[in-house]
Order: sequence, then structure tokens, then C-alpha cells
Amino acid sequence: MKFPEEVVRIRYSFDQDWYGDPAINFRIVLSDRATRDDRFAQVLRRVRDSLDEMELAKPEFHPFFYFRSQSEEDRLKDPEWE
Repeated sequence: MKFPEEVVRIRYSFDQDWYGDPAINFRIVLSDRATRDDRFAQVLRRVRDSLDEMELAKPEFHPFFYFRSQSEEDRLKDPEWE
């Protein structure tokens, strides 16, 4: 894994965007440390850039990125994010 200290897990699913075009939804759980104010924007940018470099969503799927902290996910226990 490219960000072992920051990313807990990444899940994705294929769907459609608001216009009915193909989309890929990335659900990314970050460590609580990575979501601190002084690091959050930098971590988001690096993770998004890394996923974009992998070209998982190109050219036919528009990527959407959703981030959540580990403590938030522990509290919500959303099956789609597991």
C-alpha cells in the first residue's frame, strides 16, 4: 500500500453520476491522524492523485472521491464502507 500510515482502506463501486453517465465511487477511510487539520488537505490530494495515476476511472468512468476518518467509520459502521 502506498500510504500505510494514512489510508486504512479503499473501496470502490461502479454507478452512474447525476447525468446517468458511468461513474466510479471511491470510498476512502483515513487514519484519524491523517485527518488532522494540518495534514488533511495534503493527504486528500496525494491519495486522489495516486488513484488518478492508476487510471482506474479513465476514460469511461468519471471518478468521485469520498473520504471518512477511521473514528467516523467506526461510529457509523456503514456496510458499503467495510
